Amino acid sequence: MAFFITLGALLILIGALICRSYRIKYARYKGITAEVLGYRSDFRMHGDEEVEYYCVVVNYNNNGEDVRADHDGYVPADTVTVQRGDSVSVRIDPMVPDKFLFTDEIKGTSSFGSGLVIGGALTVVFHLLSELLFK
Repeated sequence: MAFFITLGALLILIGALICRSYRIKYARYKGITAEVLGYRSDFRMHGDEEVEYYCVVVNYNNNGEDVRADHDGYVPADTVTVQRGDSVSVRIDPMVPDKFLFTDEIKGTSSFGSGLVIGGALTVVFHLLSELLFK
């Protein structure tokens, strides 16, 4: 009995810590407007097919200084919706000014952390229900 209660509590604790860490990390990001300079491309194999991926590159002004920043990751070329010269809303971590995320990529909480909290709670609830119903 104690195993499932302990497991559930541990999952809830770890999930809550991940969610808190996520909120703290993204709270320091500041929203700015940047201009799309273009893309860096990379080719990756998917089975027998070579697929092109893009990393969006932007330029923004940070306290009078022009900064060039790369998107935090590569995405398939056919999913890129911004064009060279577009003005876009991005979020920059002042501690890592050469990387950015699009504003809509930052969610309110960590999906993984939330999943652990829910999984832990369900573990405890189902265990308690099974103890009550099948004893």
